[in-house]
Amino acid sequence: MTVVLHVLEALEGGTARHVTDLVRHVDDITHHVAVPPRRVGGMTDTLAVPAMEAAGATVHRLDMRRMPLSPRNAASLVGLRRLVSRLRPDIVHGHSAIGGALARLAAADSRARRVYTPNGLHPSVIAMNLERGLGALTDRWIAVAPSEAAVAEARGIASRGRMVTIPNGIALRTVDSDTEGGSSADTRRGVDIRHLLGLAGEGPLIGFVGRLVAQKAPEMVIEATALLCRQRPDVKAVMIGSGPREDAVRSLIRERGLTESVHLVPYLPRAATVMDQFDVLLLPSRYEGCPYTVLEAMRAGTPVVLSDAVGNRDLVVDGLTGRLVRQGHPEETAAALVDVVDDPGAARRRAEAAEARLAERHDVRHMAAATAAVYAELA
Repeated sequence: MTVVLHVLEALEGGTARHVTDLVRHVDDITHHVAVPPRRVGGMTDTLAVPAMEAAGATVHRLDMRRMPLSPRNAASLVGLRRLVSRLRPDIVHGHSAIGGALARLAAADSRARRVYTPNGLHPSVIAMNLERGLGALTDRWIAVAPSEAAVAEARGIASRGRMVTIPNGIALRTVDSDTEGGSSADTRRGVDIRHLLGLAGEGPLIGFVGRLVAQKAPEMVIEATALLCRQRPDVKAVMIGSGPREDAVRSLIRERGLTESVHLVPYLPRAATVMDQFDVLLLPSRYEGCPYTVLEAMRAGTPVVLSDAVGNRDLVVDGLTGRLVRQGHPEETAAALVDVVDDPGAARRRAEAAEARLAERHDVRHMAAATAAVYAELA
């Protein structure tokens, strides 16, 4: 049986979800997963490792860190090399930037074939140069969105012959945790957000779910909500997530006088279960891979407003399945939100079209089958 060793540093959010789904749905594979004991510099998803183990993976703990030059990563590289030597995997599959780099370096002198899924390419020059340098150690580069693949090819990071595009996928029906498992894959009814936050009235509710980091542009949620509240004072926004920008987010909420309108929830297990309580999901990211938050909103029938960024633009046909706006333009973002909350009929029709697009392009079974084909080809 083919043995795959997955390596990921990002023990939270979409990347952990992605690996759990691969373990669960890619059959006839012995899955091992190397993860850190906890996420340093961010919220640790305490449900991620149990979900991986429940899906059938053997989990190994290595103290990887988000910062590339951390001494802990050097020690983890030594540990990964020992793990590769002991397990003798057929495939070493790195996920996210640090996990991808450590995985390929650890397997460089082994017989294992090396696969990398970045789940979002950092656009900085330094990051692009590092990715380009690691390209020689990559047997197969998996992009999770066509626009991500286009960037990788244009920047000389991955050649077309070594690259394949496999969009992220989710279960297309409501399931319980016994059959699907995992924090973000559980779609049972969650907490009542309005009751949890003590929100009175029936005004529109804008949702944001994501890490409070530069990539996700959380400040844009606040700026757009401030503009929107001038026209619709009854609007409320809920931001679910934490991260290094949490203090800055709280400060901006106070500065804009939005303490009664914008509410921050640093941690909410099974955030996918509240998607259907939002009137619109806003994701104003600077770049993405193929964000699970958006897929889950579409499955819940929730309208979406996204920045026209790498990764996001592959999920929405503007005006047909959602709204796309220029990244970094709060006025344009606020106008798109007004379009959604003031015309719920049109928003509902777009959400229905988005559900159909989801079924066609983002079924987790299709993602698993395509990934299994990559493993079979290489092994």
